Amino acid sequence: MGRKRNNEVRMTLYRLVDLPTYDAAICGKYRDFENEDHQYTCESVSIADRQALLFWGVIEHDRASWTKTVSELTNQNLNVGNTTASAVIIVPDDSDVDIDDGALIKSEMQKGLHSAWAITFGMGFQILDQNYIDIGFGQRVAIRCASSDGLNTLNKTTLAERPQMIRSTIPSGGTLRSLGFEELGDFVTRLVAKGTIEGIGSIGKSITVRGADSLNIPLSKSPQKLLENLSQIKNILNRKPISTELAALENLTLIKKKEINEELDQKLISAIDEKTNCSVELSYPYEMIDEFGQANSYKLYGVGRREIKDSMPTLDDLLNPVRDADKSLRLGLLRKMSVVLYSDQAGTDVLSQHIPLKKWLTYQTNINGKRYFLQNNRWYVMDREYVETISQEVNAIFARGPFFDELPKWPIYQIPDDKDKQRHDNAELQYNTALAEYLGGLCLDQQLIRPKGSKSGIEACDVLLKSGIFVHVKHISSSAPASHLLAQTLVSADLLSTDEEARRQLQEKINEAGGGNDSEYETKPKRVVVVMAQDDKPLSAESLFTFTKINLVRHDHRFASMGIKLNIASVIRKKH
Repeated sequence: MGRKRNNEVRMTLYRLVDLPTYDAAICGKYRDFENEDHQYTCESVSIADRQALLFWGVIEHDRASWTKTVSELTNQNLNVGNTTASAVIIVPDDSDVDIDDGALIKSEMQKGLHSAWAITFGMGFQILDQNYIDIGFGQRVAIRCASSDGLNTLNKTTLAERPQMIRSTIPSGGTLRSLGFEELGDFVTRLVAKGTIEGIGSIGKSITVRGADSLNIPLSKSPQKLLENLSQIKNILNRKPISTELAALENLTLIKKKEINEELDQKLISAIDEKTNCSVELSYPYEMIDEFGQANSYKLYGVGRREIKDSMPTLDDLLNPVRDADKSLRLGLLRKMSVVLYSDQAGTDVLSQHIPLKKWLTYQTNINGKRYFLQNNRWYVMDREYVETISQEVNAIFARGPFFDELPKWPIYQIPDDKDKQRHDNAELQYNTALAEYLGGLCLDQQLIRPKGSKSGIEACDVLLKSGIFVHVKHISSSAPASHLLAQTLVSADLLSTDEEARRQLQEKINEAGGGNDSEYETKPKRVVVVMAQDDKPLSAESLFTFTKINLVRHDHRFASMGIKLNIASVIRKKH
Protein backbone atom coordinates (compact mmCIF):
# COMPACT_ATOMS: atom_id res chain seq x y z
CA MET A 1 0.00 0.00 0.00
CA GLY A 2 1.47 3.36 -1.02
CA ARG A 3 2.19 6.11 1.44
CA LYS A 4 -0.71 8.53 1.88
CA ARG A 5 0.02 11.81 0.17
CA ASN A 6 0.38 14.72 2.56
CA ASN A 7 -1.66 17.65 1.30
CA GLU A 8 -0.10 20.07 3.79
CA VAL A 9 3.25 21.80 3.74
CA ARG A 10 4.88 24.06 6.29
CA MET A 11 4.44 27.73 5.35
CA THR A 12 5.29 31.07 6.93
CA LEU A 13 2.28 33.30 7.52
CA TYR A 14 2.08 36.99 8.47
CA ARG A 15 -0.93 39.01 9.53
CA LEU A 16 -1.08 42.45 7.86
CA VAL A 17 -3.09 45.32 9.31
CA ASP A 18 -3.97 48.93 8.45
CA LEU A 19 -3.23 48.52 4.74
CA PRO A 20 -4.30 51.49 2.59
CA THR A 21 -4.06 49.17 -0.44
CA TYR A 22 -3.15 45.51 -0.68
CA ASP A 23 -0.06 46.09 -2.79
CA ALA A 24 1.20 48.45 -0.07
CA ALA A 25 2.15 45.27 1.81
CA ILE A 26 5.22 45.12 -0.43
CA CYS A 27 8.06 47.63 0.06
CA GLY A 28 7.84 50.43 -2.46
CA LYS A 29 11.18 49.74 -4.15
CA TYR A 30 10.03 46.24 -5.12
CA ARG A 31 6.86 47.68 -6.65
CA ASP A 32 9.02 49.74 -9.00
CA PHE A 33 8.89 47.20 -11.81
CA GLU A 34 11.29 49.22 -13.98
CA ASN A 35 14.07 49.02 -11.40
CA GLU A 36 16.96 47.13 -12.99
CA ASP A 37 18.36 46.02 -9.61
CA HIS A 38 15.62 43.41 -9.30
CA GLN A 39 13.07 41.60 -11.44
CA TYR A 40 9.69 41.53 -9.71
CA THR A 41 6.23 40.91 -11.07
CA CYS A 42 2.78 41.44 -9.55
CA GLU A 43 -0.37 39.70 -10.72
CA SER A 44 -3.93 39.33 -9.50
CA VAL A 45 -4.67 35.65 -8.88
CA SER A 46 -7.43 33.53 -7.37
CA ILE A 47 -7.20 31.37 -4.26
CA ALA A 48 -10.37 29.32 -4.70
CA ASP A 49 -13.10 31.99 -4.93
CA ARG A 50 -11.04 34.78 -3.36
CA GLN A 51 -9.02 37.36 -5.27
CA ALA A 52 -5.41 37.65 -4.12
CA LEU A 53 -2.11 39.19 -5.17
CA LEU A 54 1.02 37.30 -6.13
CA PHE A 55 4.40 39.04 -6.02
CA TRP A 56 7.42 37.12 -7.17
CA GLY A 57 10.84 37.77 -8.54
CA VAL A 58 14.58 37.55 -8.14
CA ILE A 59 17.50 39.74 -7.20
CA GLU A 60 20.62 38.81 -9.14
CA HIS A 61 24.14 39.44 -7.91
CA ASP A 62 26.87 39.18 -10.54
CA ARG A 63 29.40 38.58 -7.79
CA ALA A 64 28.69 37.24 -4.32
CA SER A 65 29.85 39.51 -1.51
CA TRP A 66 32.14 36.85 -0.04
CA THR A 67 34.17 36.35 -3.23
CA LYS A 68 36.37 39.36 -2.45
CA THR A 69 37.53 37.77 0.80
CA VAL A 70 38.20 34.43 -0.93
CA SER A 71 40.20 36.22 -3.63
CA GLU A 72 42.33 38.04 -1.06
CA LEU A 73 43.05 34.79 0.78
CA THR A 74 43.80 32.62 -2.26
CA ASN A 75 44.92 35.11 -4.93
CA GLN A 76 42.26 33.62 -7.20
CA ASN A 77 39.78 35.87 -8.97
CA LEU A 78 36.31 34.45 -8.38
CA ASN A 79 33.43 35.67 -10.50
CA VAL A 80 30.68 33.74 -8.78
CA GLY A 81 27.22 35.23 -8.57
CA ASN A 82 23.96 34.18 -7.01
CA THR A 83 20.25 34.73 -7.33
CA THR A 84 17.83 35.42 -4.48
CA ALA A 85 14.31 34.26 -5.27
CA SER A 86 11.19 35.21 -3.34
CA ALA A 87 7.42 35.18 -3.56
CA VAL A 88 4.55 36.51 -1.47
CA ILE A 89 0.84 35.74 -1.74
CA ILE A 90 -1.35 38.51 -0.30
CA VAL A 91 -4.76 37.09 0.64
CA PRO A 92 -7.40 39.64 1.74
CA ASP A 93 -9.13 38.95 5.03
CA ASP A 94 -12.57 37.36 4.69
CA SER A 95 -14.11 40.66 5.82
CA ASP A 96 -12.79 42.25 2.59
CA VAL A 97 -13.92 39.68 0.03
CA ASP A 98 -16.18 42.00 -1.99
CA ILE A 99 -13.41 43.30 -4.24
CA ASP A 100 -13.57 43.34 -8.02
CA ASP A 101 -10.79 41.70 -9.96
CA GLY A 102 -7.91 44.14 -10.43
CA ALA A 103 -8.88 46.49 -7.61
CA LEU A 104 -6.29 44.77 -5.44
CA ILE A 105 -3.46 46.52 -7.25
CA LYS A 106 -5.03 49.93 -7.66
CA SER A 107 -3.71 52.62 -5.36
CA GLU A 108 -7.11 54.31 -5.65
CA MET A 109 -8.83 51.28 -4.08
CA GLN A 110 -11.84 52.01 -1.89
CA LYS A 111 -11.14 54.20 1.13
CA GLY A 112 -10.47 52.72 4.52
CA LEU A 113 -7.84 50.47 6.02
CA HIS A 114 -7.65 46.78 5.27
CA SER A 115 -6.23 43.61 6.73
CA ALA A 116 -4.80 40.63 4.92
CA TRP A 117 -2.64 37.52 5.17
CA ALA A 118 0.82 37.28 3.65
CA ILE A 119 2.24 33.84 2.86
CA THR A 120 5.95 34.12 2.11
CA PHE A 121 8.24 31.78 0.17
CA GLY A 122 12.02 31.86 -0.13
CA MET A 123 13.19 35.34 0.87
CA GLY A 124 9.67 36.74 0.53
CA PHE A 125 9.65 38.04 4.10
CA GLN A 126 12.34 40.53 3.11
CA ILE A 127 10.11 42.36 0.64
CA LEU A 128 7.22 42.89 3.10
CA ASP A 129 6.74 46.42 4.41
CA GLN A 130 7.39 46.11 8.15
CA ASN A 131 4.99 48.97 8.93
CA TYR A 132 1.97 46.77 8.21
CA ILE A 133 3.04 43.57 9.96
CA ASP A 134 0.95 42.67 13.01
CA ILE A 135 3.69 42.48 15.64
CA GLY A 136 3.63 39.30 17.73
CA PHE A 137 0.85 37.70 15.67
CA GLY A 138 2.49 34.27 15.52
CA GLN A 139 3.24 34.26 19.22
CA ARG A 140 -0.37 35.18 20.04
CA VAL A 141 -1.56 32.19 18.03
CA ALA A 142 0.98 29.90 19.70
CA ILE A 143 -0.07 30.71 23.26
CA ARG A 144 -3.71 30.07 22.33
CA CYS A 145 -3.19 26.63 20.84
CA ALA A 146 -0.05 25.24 22.51
CA SER A 147 0.12 22.69 25.28
CA SER A 148 1.24 24.59 28.39
CA ASP A 149 3.84 21.90 29.14
CA GLY A 150 4.76 21.27 25.50
CA LEU A 151 7.02 24.28 24.94
CA ASN A 152 10.24 23.39 23.11
CA THR A 153 12.09 26.65 22.45
CA LEU A 154 11.86 30.11 23.96
CA ASN A 155 13.71 33.22 22.77
CA LYS A 156 13.49 36.05 25.28
CA THR A 157 15.00 39.41 26.13
CA THR A 158 15.36 40.32 29.78
CA LEU A 159 14.61 43.98 30.43
CA ALA A 160 17.38 44.65 32.93
CA GLU A 161 20.21 47.10 33.47
CA ARG A 162 22.24 44.88 31.14
CA PRO A 163 19.67 43.47 28.70
CA GLN A 164 20.17 39.80 27.88
CA MET A 165 18.94 37.89 24.85
CA ILE A 166 18.55 34.25 25.80
CA ARG A 167 17.42 31.15 23.92
CA SER A 168 16.31 28.12 25.93
CA THR A 169 15.45 24.71 24.51
CA ILE A 170 13.87 21.57 25.97
CA PRO A 171 13.47 19.06 23.09
CA SER A 172 11.01 16.90 25.03
CA GLY A 173 8.88 19.90 26.01
CA GLY A 174 8.46 21.89 29.20
CA THR A 175 6.70 24.82 30.86
CA LEU A 176 7.52 28.51 30.71
CA ARG A 177 9.11 28.30 34.13
CA SER A 178 11.30 25.35 33.17
CA LEU A 179 12.50 27.38 30.17
CA GLY A 180 13.62 30.17 32.51
CA PHE A 181 10.84 32.68 31.84
CA GLU A 182 10.18 35.29 34.54
CA GLU A 183 6.91 37.16 34.28
CA LEU A 184 8.41 40.42 35.51
CA GLY A 185 10.64 42.06 32.92
CA ASP A 186 11.00 39.22 30.40
CA PHE A 187 9.45 39.49 26.99
CA VAL A 188 9.42 36.63 24.54
CA THR A 189 10.35 37.18 20.90
CA ARG A 190 9.84 33.63 19.62
CA LEU A 191 8.10 30.50 20.85
CA VAL A 192 8.20 26.94 19.50
CA ALA A 193 5.67 24.52 20.95
CA LYS A 194 3.46 21.53 20.33
CA GLY A 195 -0.12 22.61 19.73
CA THR A 196 -3.45 21.78 18.19
CA ILE A 197 -5.46 23.80 15.67
CA GLU A 198 -8.74 22.29 14.53
CA GLY A 199 -8.61 21.38 10.85
CA ILE A 200 -4.82 21.64 10.58
CA GLY A 201 -2.64 18.54 10.74
CA SER A 202 -3.76 14.99 11.43
CA ILE A 203 -6.77 14.41 13.67
CA GLY A 204 -5.69 13.69 17.22
CA LYS A 205 -2.07 14.67 16.60
CA SER A 206 -0.33 17.86 17.62
CA ILE A 207 1.69 20.02 15.26
CA THR A 208 4.81 22.08 15.83
CA VAL A 209 3.87 25.76 16.05
CA ARG A 210 6.60 28.36 15.60
CA GLY A 211 5.36 31.76 16.67
CA ALA A 212 7.03 35.18 16.50
CA ASP A 213 5.82 38.09 14.38
CA SER A 214 5.14 35.35 11.84
CA LEU A 215 3.47 31.98 12.27
CA ASN A 216 5.11 28.88 10.82
CA ILE A 217 2.80 25.85 10.68
CA PRO A 218 1.62 23.25 8.15
CA LEU A 219 -1.02 24.71 5.82
CA SER A 220 -3.04 23.05 3.10
CA LYS A 221 -1.93 23.07 -0.54
CA SER A 222 -5.60 22.95 -1.55
CA PRO A 223 -6.85 26.51 -2.30
CA GLN A 224 -10.24 26.11 -0.63
CA LYS A 225 -8.79 24.27 2.35
CA LEU A 226 -6.13 26.99 2.73
CA LEU A 227 -8.85 29.62 3.10
CA GLU A 228 -10.46 27.44 5.76
CA ASN A 229 -7.09 27.22 7.56
CA LEU A 230 -6.86 31.02 7.60
CA SER A 231 -10.35 31.30 9.08
CA GLN A 232 -9.44 28.75 11.77
CA ILE A 233 -6.33 30.74 12.69
CA LYS A 234 -8.37 33.95 12.83
CA ASN A 235 -10.83 32.28 15.20
CA ILE A 236 -7.98 31.24 17.50
CA LEU A 237 -6.97 34.90 17.90
CA ASN A 238 -10.38 35.57 19.47
CA ARG A 239 -9.74 33.06 22.25
CA LYS A 240 -7.97 33.59 25.54
CA PRO A 241 -4.47 32.13 26.02
CA ILE A 242 -4.48 28.46 26.94
CA SER A 243 -3.31 29.21 30.52
CA THR A 244 -2.65 32.16 32.82
CA GLU A 245 1.05 31.28 32.64
CA LEU A 246 1.10 31.70 28.86
CA ALA A 247 -1.07 34.82 29.09
CA ALA A 248 1.88 36.50 30.85
CA LEU A 249 3.69 36.64 27.50
CA GLU A 250 1.37 39.46 26.44
CA ASN A 251 2.21 41.72 29.39
CA LEU A 252 5.24 43.43 27.88
CA THR A 253 5.83 44.21 24.22
CA LEU A 254 8.64 45.89 22.30
CA ILE A 255 7.31 48.57 19.95
CA LYS A 256 8.47 47.90 16.39
CA LYS A 257 5.93 49.82 14.36
CA LYS A 258 7.51 52.90 12.83
CA GLU A 259 4.46 55.15 13.22
CA ILE A 260 4.10 54.40 16.95
CA ASN A 261 7.82 54.92 17.55
CA GLU A 262 7.63 58.27 15.78
CA GLU A 263 4.58 59.32 17.80
CA LEU A 264 6.37 58.38 21.03
CA ASP A 265 9.53 60.21 19.97
CA GLN A 266 7.42 63.32 19.33
CA LYS A 267 5.95 63.00 22.83
CA LEU A 268 9.50 62.72 24.16
CA ILE A 269 10.46 65.93 22.33
CA SER A 270 7.44 67.72 23.82
CA ALA A 271 8.44 66.53 27.30
CA ILE A 272 12.02 67.72 26.74
CA ASP A 273 10.67 71.18 25.86
CA GLU A 274 9.07 71.44 29.32
CA LYS A 275 12.25 72.69 30.95
CA THR A 276 10.73 73.78 34.26
CA ASN A 277 8.69 70.62 34.77
CA CYS A 278 10.51 68.07 32.64
CA SER A 279 9.26 64.49 33.04
CA VAL A 280 12.27 63.04 31.21
CA GLU A 281 14.81 61.49 33.56
CA LEU A 282 18.49 60.63 33.29
CA SER A 283 19.25 56.94 32.93
CA TYR A 284 22.98 56.31 32.85
CA PRO A 285 23.83 53.40 30.51
CA TYR A 286 25.54 51.61 33.36
CA GLU A 287 25.96 48.39 31.39
CA MET A 288 28.43 50.27 29.17
CA ILE A 289 30.04 52.30 31.93
CA ASP A 290 30.62 49.19 34.04
CA GLU A 291 32.23 47.48 31.05
CA PHE A 292 34.54 50.34 30.11
CA GLY A 293 35.45 51.66 33.56
CA GLN A 294 35.16 54.95 35.40
CA ALA A 295 34.74 58.00 33.17
CA ASN A 296 36.21 61.37 34.11
CA SER A 297 35.11 63.41 31.11
CA TYR A 298 32.81 63.26 28.11
CA LYS A 299 32.02 64.92 24.80
CA LEU A 300 28.75 65.38 22.92
CA TYR A 301 28.70 64.50 19.23
CA GLY A 302 26.21 65.29 16.49
CA VAL A 303 25.52 68.86 17.60
CA GLY A 304 28.37 70.97 16.22
CA ARG A 305 31.71 71.57 17.90
CA ARG A 306 31.62 70.75 21.61
CA GLU A 307 34.25 70.94 24.31
CA ILE A 308 35.44 68.07 26.48
CA LYS A 309 33.64 68.39 29.83
CA ASP A 310 34.56 67.08 33.25
CA SER A 311 32.75 64.27 35.04
CA MET A 312 29.55 62.78 33.61
CA PRO A 313 26.80 64.63 31.71
CA THR A 314 23.82 65.99 33.58
CA LEU A 315 20.30 65.86 32.19
CA ASP A 316 20.46 69.51 31.11
CA ASP A 317 23.84 68.92 29.44
CA LEU A 318 22.16 66.37 27.21
CA LEU A 319 18.81 68.05 26.63
CA ASN A 320 19.74 71.73 26.23
CA PRO A 321 21.22 71.28 22.71
CA VAL A 322 17.90 69.71 21.66
CA ARG A 323 15.90 72.51 23.31
CA ASP A 324 18.06 75.18 21.67
CA ALA A 325 17.61 73.76 18.17
CA ASP A 326 14.89 74.82 15.75
CA LYS A 327 11.70 72.84 16.41
CA SER A 328 11.84 71.21 12.98
CA LEU A 329 15.33 69.86 13.73
CA ARG A 330 14.85 68.58 17.27
CA LEU A 331 13.71 65.06 16.48
CA GLY A 332 16.57 64.50 14.05
CA LEU A 333 19.04 65.88 16.58
CA LEU A 334 17.69 63.61 19.30
CA ARG A 335 18.33 60.58 17.10
CA LYS A 336 21.73 61.79 15.88
CA MET A 337 23.39 62.92 19.10
CA SER A 338 25.72 60.64 21.03
CA VAL A 339 28.12 60.74 23.97
CA VAL A 340 31.72 59.52 24.11
CA LEU A 341 33.31 58.90 27.52
CA TYR A 342 36.97 59.42 28.38
CA SER A 343 39.00 58.03 31.27
CA ASP A 344 41.02 61.25 31.70
CA GLN A 345 39.86 64.83 32.18
CA ALA A 346 41.74 66.02 29.09
CA GLY A 347 39.71 63.76 26.83
CA THR A 348 42.65 61.96 25.24
CA ASP A 349 41.97 58.40 26.44
CA VAL A 350 38.76 57.20 24.79
CA LEU A 351 36.77 54.94 27.11
CA SER A 352 33.63 54.13 25.12
CA GLN A 353 32.15 54.01 21.67
CA HIS A 354 29.47 56.53 20.72
CA ILE A 355 26.56 55.98 23.12
CA PRO A 356 23.26 57.21 21.57
CA LEU A 357 21.63 60.09 23.44
CA LYS A 358 18.37 58.17 23.91
CA LYS A 359 20.27 55.48 25.84
CA TRP A 360 20.84 58.14 28.51
CA LEU A 361 17.14 58.93 28.88
CA THR A 362 14.10 57.31 30.42
CA TYR A 363 10.55 58.52 29.99
CA GLN A 364 7.03 57.17 30.31
CA THR A 365 3.71 58.30 28.89
CA ASN A 366 0.16 57.09 28.31
CA ILE A 367 -1.57 56.86 24.93
CA ASN A 368 -5.16 55.62 24.68
CA GLY A 369 -4.97 54.09 28.14
CA LYS A 370 -1.72 52.19 27.46
CA ARG A 371 1.53 52.77 29.36
CA TYR A 372 4.60 53.24 27.16
CA PHE A 373 8.12 53.70 28.44
CA LEU A 374 11.56 54.37 27.00
CA GLN A 375 14.54 52.39 28.23
CA ASN A 376 17.86 51.49 26.57
CA ASN A 377 16.85 53.43 23.45
CA ARG A 378 13.78 51.21 22.97
CA TRP A 379 10.07 51.84 23.46
CA TYR A 380 7.92 49.28 25.28
CA VAL A 381 4.22 49.00 26.03
CA MET A 382 2.78 47.33 29.11
CA ASP A 383 -0.57 45.66 29.62
CA ARG A 384 -2.80 47.77 31.91
CA GLU A 385 -3.37 44.98 34.43
CA TYR A 386 0.36 44.27 34.41
CA VAL A 387 1.07 47.91 35.30
CA GLU A 388 -1.35 47.66 38.23
CA THR A 389 0.18 44.38 39.42
CA ILE A 390 3.69 45.85 39.37
CA SER A 391 2.54 48.95 41.27
CA GLN A 392 0.79 46.84 43.92
CA GLU A 393 3.91 44.75 44.51
CA VAL A 394 6.13 47.83 44.73
CA ASN A 395 3.74 49.41 47.24
CA ALA A 396 3.89 46.21 49.30
CA ILE A 397 7.71 46.34 49.34
CA PHE A 398 7.71 49.97 50.53
CA ALA A 399 5.02 49.11 53.10
CA ARG A 400 7.49 46.83 54.90
CA GLY A 401 9.13 49.99 56.16
CA PRO A 402 12.76 51.11 56.08
CA PHE A 403 13.82 48.63 58.84
CA PHE A 404 15.60 51.45 60.72
CA ASP A 405 13.65 53.75 63.03
CA GLU A 406 15.62 56.73 61.77
CA LEU A 407 18.52 57.52 59.48
CA PRO A 408 20.68 60.64 59.48
CA LYS A 409 20.00 63.24 56.79
CA TRP A 410 22.58 63.67 54.08
CA PRO A 411 23.95 67.24 54.15
CA ILE A 412 24.91 69.04 50.94
CA TYR A 413 27.80 71.42 51.54
CA GLN A 414 28.30 74.56 49.46
CA ILE A 415 32.00 75.44 49.20
CA PRO A 416 32.20 77.69 46.11
CA ASP A 417 35.85 78.58 46.72
CA ASP A 418 37.01 74.96 46.78
CA LYS A 419 35.16 72.71 44.34
CA ASP A 420 37.38 69.73 45.11
CA LYS A 421 36.58 69.93 48.82
CA GLN A 422 32.89 70.41 48.02
CA ARG A 423 32.94 67.28 45.87
CA HIS A 424 34.80 65.37 48.62
CA ASP A 425 32.49 66.44 51.44
CA ASN A 426 29.34 65.62 49.46
CA ALA A 427 30.55 62.20 48.27
CA GLU A 428 28.76 58.98 49.18
CA LEU A 429 31.84 57.79 51.06
CA GLN A 430 31.50 60.63 53.55
CA TYR A 431 27.84 59.83 54.20
CA ASN A 432 28.51 56.10 54.43
CA THR A 433 31.24 56.71 57.01
CA ALA A 434 28.81 58.76 59.10
CA LEU A 435 26.03 56.21 58.58
CA ALA A 436 28.23 53.33 59.76
CA GLU A 437 29.07 55.25 62.92
CA TYR A 438 25.41 56.15 63.49
CA LEU A 439 24.25 52.53 63.09
CA GLY A 440 27.20 51.00 64.89
CA GLY A 441 28.47 49.09 61.87
CA LEU A 442 31.44 48.91 59.51
CA CYS A 443 31.92 51.15 56.47
CA LEU A 444 32.93 48.96 53.52
CA ASP A 445 32.33 51.55 50.79
CA GLN A 446 34.91 51.16 47.99
CA GLN A 447 36.29 48.00 49.64
CA LEU A 448 36.17 45.63 46.69
CA ILE A 449 36.16 41.87 46.66
CA ARG A 450 37.18 40.18 43.44
CA PRO A 451 35.36 37.04 42.32
CA LYS A 452 37.53 34.36 40.77
CA GLY A 453 37.81 34.84 37.02
CA SER A 454 36.44 38.41 37.12
CA LYS A 455 38.50 41.42 36.06
CA SER A 456 36.45 43.88 38.08
CA GLY A 457 35.65 43.91 41.78
CA ILE A 458 32.33 44.40 43.54
CA GLU A 459 31.31 46.01 46.81
CA ALA A 460 29.80 43.60 49.31
CA CYS A 461 27.84 46.58 50.68
CA ASP A 462 28.39 50.15 51.83
CA VAL A 463 27.70 49.52 55.52
CA LEU A 464 27.79 46.11 57.21
CA LEU A 465 25.82 45.57 60.40
CA LYS A 466 25.74 42.61 62.74
CA SER A 467 23.42 39.64 62.16
CA GLY A 468 23.92 39.62 58.38
CA ILE A 469 22.41 43.03 57.60
CA PHE A 470 23.92 44.52 54.42
CA VAL A 471 23.19 48.20 53.74
CA HIS A 472 23.59 49.65 50.22
CA VAL A 473 23.44 53.42 49.70
CA LYS A 474 22.98 55.47 46.53
CA HIS A 475 22.31 59.11 45.75
CA ILE A 476 19.40 58.90 43.31
CA SER A 477 19.37 62.16 41.36
CA SER A 478 16.41 60.66 39.49
CA SER A 479 14.63 57.35 39.90
CA ALA A 480 16.52 55.75 37.02
CA PRO A 481 19.89 55.04 38.76
CA ALA A 482 17.96 53.09 41.39
CA SER A 483 17.89 50.16 38.97
CA HIS A 484 21.68 50.09 38.89
CA LEU A 485 21.81 50.10 42.69
CA LEU A 486 19.34 47.21 42.81
CA ALA A 487 21.43 45.27 40.31
CA GLN A 488 24.54 45.79 42.44
CA THR A 489 22.79 44.54 45.57
CA LEU A 490 21.62 41.39 43.81
CA VAL A 491 25.06 40.62 42.36
CA SER A 492 26.61 41.02 45.82
CA ALA A 493 23.99 38.90 47.60
CA ASP A 494 24.10 36.16 44.98
CA LEU A 495 27.90 35.98 45.04
CA LEU A 496 28.20 35.95 48.82
CA SER A 497 25.45 33.33 49.13
CA THR A 498 27.18 30.90 46.78
CA ASP A 499 30.92 31.68 46.64
CA GLU A 500 33.13 30.61 49.54
CA GLU A 501 36.13 32.54 48.19
CA ALA A 502 34.07 35.75 48.06
CA ARG A 503 33.04 35.25 51.69
CA ARG A 504 36.69 34.68 52.64
CA GLN A 505 37.67 37.97 50.98
CA LEU A 506 34.80 39.75 52.74
CA GLN A 507 36.03 38.41 56.07
CA GLU A 508 39.42 39.99 55.33
CA LYS A 509 37.69 43.35 54.69
CA ILE A 510 35.79 42.96 57.98
CA ASN A 511 39.07 42.30 59.80
CA GLU A 512 40.71 45.35 58.19
CA ALA A 513 37.72 47.53 59.19
CA GLY A 514 38.09 46.48 62.83
CA GLY A 515 35.34 43.90 63.10
CA GLY A 516 37.45 40.78 63.04
CA ASN A 517 37.03 40.01 66.73
CA ASP A 518 33.24 40.13 66.57
CA SER A 519 31.68 36.92 65.28
CA GLU A 520 28.31 38.67 64.86
CA TYR A 521 29.51 40.19 61.58
CA GLU A 522 28.42 37.62 59.02
CA THR A 523 29.63 37.17 55.45
CA LYS A 524 26.37 35.78 54.07
CA PRO A 525 23.49 38.31 53.84
CA LYS A 526 20.23 37.67 55.68
CA ARG A 527 18.70 41.10 55.10
CA VAL A 528 19.46 43.76 52.49
CA VAL A 529 18.50 47.38 53.17
CA VAL A 530 18.63 49.66 50.13
CA VAL A 531 19.01 53.31 51.13
CA MET A 532 18.04 55.71 48.35
CA ALA A 533 18.95 59.35 48.86
CA GLN A 534 17.16 62.08 46.95
CA ASP A 535 17.50 65.85 47.06
CA ASP A 536 14.95 67.80 49.13
CA LYS A 537 12.22 65.12 49.25
CA PRO A 538 11.98 61.42 50.08
CA LEU A 539 11.75 58.79 47.38
CA SER A 540 8.39 57.03 47.19
CA ALA A 541 6.94 54.01 45.42
CA GLU A 542 4.91 56.33 43.18
CA SER A 543 7.95 58.33 42.06
CA LEU A 544 9.83 55.32 40.67
CA PHE A 545 9.84 54.89 36.93
CA THR A 546 8.29 51.80 35.37
CA PHE A 547 11.65 50.24 34.50
CA THR A 548 12.85 50.63 38.09
CA LYS A 549 9.60 49.19 39.47
CA ILE A 550 9.94 46.10 37.29
CA ASN A 551 13.50 45.52 38.46
CA LEU A 552 12.63 46.13 42.11
CA VAL A 553 9.95 43.43 42.03
CA ARG A 554 12.19 41.05 40.08
CA HIS A 555 15.01 41.49 42.58
CA ASP A 556 12.66 41.12 45.54
CA HIS A 557 11.56 37.75 44.16
CA ARG A 558 15.20 36.71 43.70
CA PHE A 559 16.08 37.78 47.25
CA ALA A 560 13.11 35.82 48.60
CA SER A 561 14.26 32.69 46.74
CA MET A 562 17.64 33.04 48.50
CA GLY A 563 16.01 33.53 51.91
CA ILE A 564 17.04 37.19 52.08
CA LYS A 565 14.68 39.93 53.28
CA LEU A 566 14.59 43.27 51.47
CA ASN A 567 13.75 46.74 52.79
CA ILE A 568 13.77 50.12 51.06
CA ALA A 569 14.76 53.21 53.04
CA SER A 570 14.72 56.81 51.87
CA VAL A 571 17.08 59.61 52.92
CA ILE A 572 16.78 63.31 52.12
CA ARG A 573 19.79 65.29 50.91
CA LYS A 574 19.53 68.95 51.93
CA LYS A 575 21.77 71.96 51.69
CA HIS A 576 23.67 72.46 54.93
